[in-house]
Amino acid sequence: MSSLPERRPPGARRFPLSAWLCALSLAVLATVVLAVAPPSRADASGTTATTASTAPLTTQVLTTPFKARENYFCTRIPALVTSTDGVLLAFAEGRTRLPTTGCHDVGDNDIVLKRSVDGGAHWEDLRVIIGAGDTRAHGNPVPVVDAVTGRITLLYASSDWNRDGAKPDRDGFPRTIHSVHSSDGGVTWSASVELPQLKAPGWGWVSTGPGHGIQLTRGPHRGRLIVPGDHTAGGNTTAGAHLYHSDDGGLTWKLGAVTPAVSKSGAFPAELTVAQTTDGAVHVNARNSEPSRCATNDHRLETTSADGGASFAAPFTPVADLDTSPTFGSLLRLHAPDQDGRPERLLYSGPSRLGPNPLEDRRELAVRSSYDEGKTWRTVGTLVSAARTGYSDLTLLPDGSLGVLYETAGNVPHGNLVFAAFTEKDMDDAATELRRPRTADTRVRPPGEAGNHAVVHGGAVLGTRLSGKAMELDGTDDYLRLVCSPSLRVDDRDFTVTAWFRHSATTGTLPIVWAYGMPGTDPLKKGRHFSVRAEPGAGNVLRATVGTDIGSTEVTLPSSYNDGAWHHVVFTRADLTLGLAVDGGAPATAAMPEGASAADRNVTPAAQFNIHIGARPDFPNQPPGVTQLFRGTLDDVRLFRRALTPAEAALVKSGSLDVATADERLRLGFSTVW
Repeated sequence: MSSLPERRPPGARRFPLSAWLCALSLAVLATVVLAVAPPSRADASGTTATTASTAPLTTQVLTTPFKARENYFCTRIPALVTSTDGVLLAFAEGRTRLPTTGCHDVGDNDIVLKRSVDGGAHWEDLRVIIGAGDTRAHGNPVPVVDAVTGRITLLYASSDWNRDGAKPDRDGFPRTIHSVHSSDGGVTWSASVELPQLKAPGWGWVSTGPGHGIQLTRGPHRGRLIVPGDHTAGGNTTAGAHLYHSDDGGLTWKLGAVTPAVSKSGAFPAELTVAQTTDGAVHVNARNSEPSRCATNDHRLETTSADGGASFAAPFTPVADLDTSPTFGSLLRLHAPDQDGRPERLLYSGPSRLGPNPLEDRRELAVRSSYDEGKTWRTVGTLVSAARTGYSDLTLLPDGSLGVLYETAGNVPHGNLVFAAFTEKDMDDAATELRRPRTADTRVRPPGEAGNHAVVHGGAVLGTRLSGKAMELDGTDDYLRLVCSPSLRVDDRDFTVTAWFRHSATTGTLPIVWAYGMPGTDPLKKGRHFSVRAEPGAGNVLRATVGTDIGSTEVTLPSSYNDGAWHHVVFTRADLTLGLAVDGGAPATAAMPEGASAADRNVTPAAQFNIHIGARPDFPNQPPGVTQLFRGTLDDVRLFRRALTPAEAALVKSGSLDVATADERLRLGFSTVW
C-alpha cells in the first residue's frame, strides 16, 4: 500500500500512513477469529431454540469519563478516536439544564472533550472545546484523524434556539456546520470556522455524524477524509442523508453524496456511520428515522459510495439480521487482507434489542460482525452491557484492543457516557446469539402482510396443553413482546382478546396481555392501552382495562382463577361497553364514558408501541418492589379487530381456526419457537 502525500504544517511531526497502519496491524491480536456456538435449549417438540445471553463480557477497562450532573446536567452523543500518538479522545455534548430544556437536543449545549493517555483507564480533566462563552446549541461532534499529519479535525453543527419559555424548537432555527482543528493530540484547538458550503440551499436542519469520521486507505481517493451527515428540507417535510469529504487533511471540505429528498412521513436515513470496504468503496449504515418506527426488521438502512463519497451508488435499503432499536450505531474496520493480512471483518456497535421505542427499547449494547464487507451481519455477537444503552462509538486502541464509548443511565438510556475496552479474543470468547427467539403468528394473512411473530424474552419454553403446546413463563424474566406493526393497531375500533391461561399464584399481579403503554406515564401516548391481568394479590380478581385520552375504564370478575386449571378468557370492547368472560360464562360489563368521540375511544399511540404478553410494558424498569410478570402457562393468544359474538367466542374456545379471519390480527398458538 502506498503512503499518502505529505501535508505537514511547518514544524509538524511526520506521521506516514503506512507506518500508522502498520503499527495498528502489528498490535492487533494474532488469534484466529473463533466461531463461537450460541447456547441452546430444546423445546417440548425436541427442536432447538437459541437464546440471547444476559451476561455481558468481562471488560479489561470500564470507566465513566462523563457523568451526569458532574459538569453538565447530562452528556450525550459520544464520539471516539485514537490519535496517531495513541491518545484516546472522547467527545460529547455537554447539555446544560434550563427550565425548558433538560437533556434536550436543542438548548445551551457545549462540545466537550476528555483525553486519556493510558487506553481509557484514566481521563484528564474536561475541556470545553466549543460553547464555553455562549448559550447556543452546539452538537454532533465528529472527529476524524489525518494519518499523514496527525491533525484531528472536528466537524460539528450549531444553531440558535427558542428561549421564550416554550419547548426548544429543533427545526425552527438555522443550523450551520463548523470545524476546528488540533495538531497536538487535542491539547489545543484552532478557532472555529463556519463551512457554509456544506449546507445546500433549501436545507433546514443540517447535521454531522454523529460518531467518528474515516480516512480512505485504498483506491483512487486514498487519503480522503469522509464525514457523514443528514438534513431536512421543504419546510421540514422532507429529509435526506449526505457525505462531506476533504482531500487536504481536513483543512477544506466539500459536500459530496446527497440522497434525493424523501418525505419524513416514511422511512429515511439519518445519523450515518461509514467504513471503507476492501474494494475501495464506502459502506454506509444509517438509522431508519421513520417517525412511526413500527417496521419490525428495518431500523437500519444501508448503501455504498463507489466514488469516494461523491455520490451514493444506490438508494438506501433495509439491513437484514441487525436487530436494534432506533438509534445511532458505529461501524469500525477491524481486519482486511491488505491491512493486516487477516480476512475482512467489520464491526457494528449498537443496542441489540429489537424494538421501535427510543427509550424503552434502547437496551443491550452489543458488538456484531460482518465478514463480507457489510452485506450480511452475524446474529451471534458480544453483549457489552445488558442495561439501557443508547448511542455508541468504536475505536481501535494502539495495543490492538477495542474501545467503545456509549450512553447509559438508570431508567433512561442516556445521561452518562461509559467507556469499555476489551481485546478481540475477549470479545469472541464472550460471543453469544443476540437475536432473541420468536414464536409464530399462525393466522391466515393477506398476501404481502408479515406475520406478527412474538419475540421471546427470558427463558420461556414450550410446555403442553391437552395434546398441543403452550408457553410456560417462570415469573422471573420470561415474557413475550410484539413489536409494533400496522396490523396490531386497534385505534378507536371494537376489538376482542382471547387467551388460555393457567396459574396458581397467590400474590402479585399477573399480566396476560398488555398492549401499548402505561397509564399516565407518557404524555405522547396519554395512557392509551388495554390489558387483561390476573390479580391474586389485589382482591383476587381478573381485571381488564382500557385506557384512552379521557381516562381508564375497567371491568373485573371476582376470581383470579388461580386453581392451577386451564381457563379461557375473552375480553371485548363493543362500542362503549367492555365485556370480560371466562370459560364461556356470562360476561362482566362496564361502560366507557357516554359521548366519547372516536378520538376519545382511541387506545393505540400515534407513534411506536409494543404489545407485551406475560408482562407490563415497563418491565424490567418497574418501581422497587413491583414485579408484574405472569407465573404460569399461556396458550392460543388471539387479537381480533372487532367484537366477537358469544357464539364466535365459543368457537375460538373450542379451537376453531376459522373465526372472523378477516378481522383476526394475531394468533399465537405456541407450536414452535425458533
